[in-house]
Amino acid sequence: MRNRVFNRMILLILLLGGCGLHKVSGPMPDDEFLVIAHRGASAYLPENTLEAFSLAEKLDAPYIELDIHLTKDGEMVVMHDDDVSETTEANGEIAGFTLAELKQLSADARHDKIAVSGPEDAFAVPTLKEVFDQFGDQMNYVVELKDPGQYPGIEEKLVALLKQYELIGFDESGHPKAVVHSFSEKGLKRVHELEPAIPLLQLISFDEDEEAKLSDKEVKDLRKYAAGVGISYEALSPSFVNEMHRQDLAVYAYTVNDEEAALKMKSMGVNGIHTDHPDLLKNSGK
Repeated sequence: MRNRVFNRMILLILLLGGCGLHKVSGPMPDDEFLVIAHRGASAYLPENTLEAFSLAEKLDAPYIELDIHLTKDGEMVVMHDDDVSETTEANGEIAGFTLAELKQLSADARHDKIAVSGPEDAFAVPTLKEVFDQFGDQMNYVVELKDPGQYPGIEEKLVALLKQYELIGFDESGHPKAVVHSFSEKGLKRVHELEPAIPLLQLISFDEDEEAKLSDKEVKDLRKYAAGVGISYEALSPSFVNEMHRQDLAVYAYTVNDEEAALKMKSMGVNGIHTDHPDLLKNSGK
């Protein structure tokens, strides 16, 4: 009931945005601790592949996180780095390959420590459309815009595809069907211009051993377009999390692959974690 009322309030704020009210990108769940499958169940299967996403679904992950780039012929594909050498047998930037050329590569080629089985196309570089075709609205998504400055028009393509698959809005539990996050403030603001109903998370990095801290000006600017932030878990503190919540910003921690660290984030009040192990807390009893 609380989620439904909150969602209606947010929609009203969006409709009245021109009247000077705080215009947000949409609510993120604030009453539960989300375990987000980072690049799918990437601890067990090659990351950002249909097989890794399928396993995350089987492990009951509420969200899968994935990264998108544009090919030479303008197709949105799912891969973390902009160079294919990190996860395939080839070398070169994604922007220099056509989709057909990328489809000749196998994402399991560099994963000799991970046992893989199944049809070859399950480990091929997937397009974002193929991910949506396979999982549809049975899965929720956190889509990362990777270096959108390299790919003019990628924000428009992403928003159009989310609309095509009716992934802008909420599932039956009141959770956003799709969230977009990025280290690129410019990219997120462009998505917000195109479709303010899409929840956005601003990824922020801090130096090693640096504690997360944002100025009043930075927070004020964030609240104009973002629903929350994504921060490396090592930089988080209870005071930072509390301040973000006081400013109506959710906090998500990346990338947490240790159960003790995950439970620490949960006790700190963090809204959720990105993890390569979607089953990280299955046996914790907490």
